[in-house]
Amino acid sequence: MSEDHTHSDIRFMFGFFLGGIIGALTIFFLGTKEGKKTGKILEEKGRDVLDAASDKVEDLRKKGVEIIEEGNEVKEKFIEELKEKKNEIADQAVEKLDDTLAKIETIQEEGLQKTTELRKRLFKNLPPRRK
Repeated sequence: MSEDHTHSDIRFMFGFFLGGIIGALTIFFLGTKEGKKTGKILEEKGRDVLDAASDKVEDLRKKGVEIIEEGNEVKEKFIEELKEKKNEIADQAVEKLDDTLAKIETIQEEGLQKTTELRKRLFKNLPPRRK
C-alpha cells in the first residue's frame, strides 16, 4: 500500500510541476511584450514549417501517383506479353499435336496395309475380310 501512496505522490508532484511550467509559459506569452513577440515569431516559424511540410506531402503524393501510373503501364505490358506468349505456345502445341496425329494416321494406314498383305500371303484360301 505504501508503494501506491508513493506512486500517487510522484504523479501529483509531476502534475504540479507541469502545471507550473504551463502557467509560467502562458503568463510569459500573453502578459509580456517579449512573450508576445516570441509568440508571433513562433507562430510564423510554425506556419513556415507547416507550409514546407505541406509542400513535401504534395510532392510525395505526386511522386506516388507517378509511380502508380508507371506500375500500371508495366503491368499492362506484362499482361500483353503473357497473352502473346500464351497464344504462341498454344499455336505450337496445336502444330505438334497435328503432326503427331498425322504420324499416327500414317502408322495406322501402314499397319492396315501390312495386315492386308500378310493376310493375302498367309491366308490365301480364306474369304476376304468383311469391313
